[in-house]
Amino acid sequence: MRHAELGCCGREAAEPTHRLESNQSLQLPDSADQRAHPASDLSVTPTCGWATLANQRLSDPHARPLASALMELPCTRLTPALGATARLPNEAGGISDEAADLIHAALIEHSVLVFPRARLDPGRMVQLGQALGTLGARHHSYATHPDYDDVVVLTWGGDQKPDAAEWHADMTYRNPPPFASILKAVEVPAVGGDTLWASMFAVHDALDPGLRRDLEQLEAVHDMGAFRTGAYRQSGHKGLEEALAQTGAAVHPVIARHPVTGRPYVNVSESFTRFVIGLSAPASARLLTYLFDLINRPDFHVRVKWEADTVVIWDNRGTQHYAVADYLPHRRVMHRVAVTTDKRTPTASAV
Repeated sequence: MRHAELGCCGREAAEPTHRLESNQSLQLPDSADQRAHPASDLSVTPTCGWATLANQRLSDPHARPLASALMELPCTRLTPALGATARLPNEAGGISDEAADLIHAALIEHSVLVFPRARLDPGRMVQLGQALGTLGARHHSYATHPDYDDVVVLTWGGDQKPDAAEWHADMTYRNPPPFASILKAVEVPAVGGDTLWASMFAVHDALDPGLRRDLEQLEAVHDMGAFRTGAYRQSGHKGLEEALAQTGAAVHPVIARHPVTGRPYVNVSESFTRFVIGLSAPASARLLTYLFDLINRPDFHVRVKWEADTVVIWDNRGTQHYAVADYLPHRRVMHRVAVTTDKRTPTASAV
């Protein structure tokens, strides 16, 4: 069996060879050329994160020694694009820094980690989030756990239509947006309610090289998107204005680079990206529609079927996700913790 050569740590990002001048227009490929390029030459890696973590620690004179019992985190790759199943280290008490190191290294390697039957209660979810980084401010729209303000409770059922059935990275209207999210299934329908994740690294690699170079020069505006609906229905124009003022907006590069690996990824989403700076409104809409359509291709996806107590951790930098809303009127209850900053790359922004 070959081991995956992911090249995801320490990669030097190539500088663009030319810039898009103000009088140039973006040339999108014809539909016949919209074929998916291989995301990368991957094979299943039986142990995830360890080689990457070892390399990081050899180059870091301040790194903590690893406990010998935590030198491996067995996991299985799910798709060539992204995702792996794993088991959380079995530790008593709190989440140790050593265990978090292993999880972080695996997360950088695979972008999405699925832990079946993890049985993390809300308190342990918060501990895990704090071991990975700092936790974010309370969400502007969702309810939180009665005992833990850092745990968002996502409950959908009956005639309440979920609002996450769109491709998005979490809260990119903030600057920086969260580094990672931890999501646990509490109550799931018998059928349906899956979540898909897409690799924005693989989407980037599938772009025509000329378009990639053009996109390197562009930035786009992100805002709260469809959260406007709830704010308006609850409090009218005043509520909408207050929500927009509270959440704000952010401008991010269309092609971002992962702060740990330097690997480039597409950084626009149909949920939150509104406009490409410097383009006309029609040109911006055409470009974004092209990218949104590419993101929707299954070549770049992994799909998770939830069971109670399954936990998924994903790196918000370089992934997007889509919660399938096919289970109503049945209930789906999830707990989520958002990790705003990555304590292992404290000087790096999320995008």
